[in-house]
Amino acid sequence: MKILIPVDGSKACGEVVEVAEDFGEKYKAELIFLHVIDETTMSDRYFLPGLYGSMEKRGKSILAEVKEEILDYPYEYKFILKRGNPYLEIDKVAEEEDVDLIIMGNRGLGAFSRTLLGSVSNKVLNHSKKSVLLVKPDFDD
Repeated sequence: MKILIPVDGSKACGEVVEVAEDFGEKYKAELIFLHVIDETTMSDRYFLPGLYGSMEKRGKSILAEVKEEILDYPYEYKFILKRGNPYLEIDKVAEEEDVDLIIMGNRGLGAFSRTLLGSVSNKVLNHSKKSVLLVKPDFDD
């Protein structure tokens, strides 16, 4: 079994990782952690030099933090860093890796951003051919 876990560094991310680790141990699954550098928020007109580099550094940092959380995970795991539209990249990686399940948070962006951009988790849930488990955080934003 393979499980894809998109991570964004939000407050809910830690809970998502815990749930994925529990599922993974129960089903002896390979865990695939994915961070997508969101290019949909970048406009060529307003692109600042060095912005992509800092976003890539942040993405690597998020994946490194996840790695620290799962060091004792007894089965296979790997990390993928992509850039593009988060929903499309999640769907693409899910297909390429032939995952059985996607586990992700139902929140990450703030309420204003969700309203403006639409929820990535909602798009994945409604458009992916893979099964999706949404983890609700233990807090309100």
